[in-house]
Amino acid sequence: MFPYLITIDPHILRSLNKSHLRKKVLIYLDSIYPNADYLSNIARRVGSDASNVLGCLRGMGNRYNGNSSLIELGLVEVVNVDGYKYYKLTELGKKVAEMLKKFDMGRIANV
Repeated sequence: MFPYLITIDPHILRSLNKSHLRKKVLIYLDSIYPNADYLSNIARRVGSDASNVLGCLRGMGNRYNGNSSLIELGLVEVVNVDGYKYYKLTELGKKVAEMLKKFDMGRIANV
């Protein structure tokens, strides 16, 4: 049926299904791949505030569990340049974003 089979950790799928914002951030970073972007610009592009986007990326308090953050899941990496933090998709993040675009685009708002 499928020419290839993608196996993704169920923890990653659960994390993405629990947060529409995590999906939007992942899809946005995929749209600029292989480039990275800074927090406030990511927030602007996905239509959210920087604190919520930071929660998605790194985890923050009870609302965004650190174990389910995009960085902890290995989907996004932090790139430090001259003391500034930029966020970029990893290879795994790229594969997951491609899968999301293929199978879940009806639920993801355009970024």
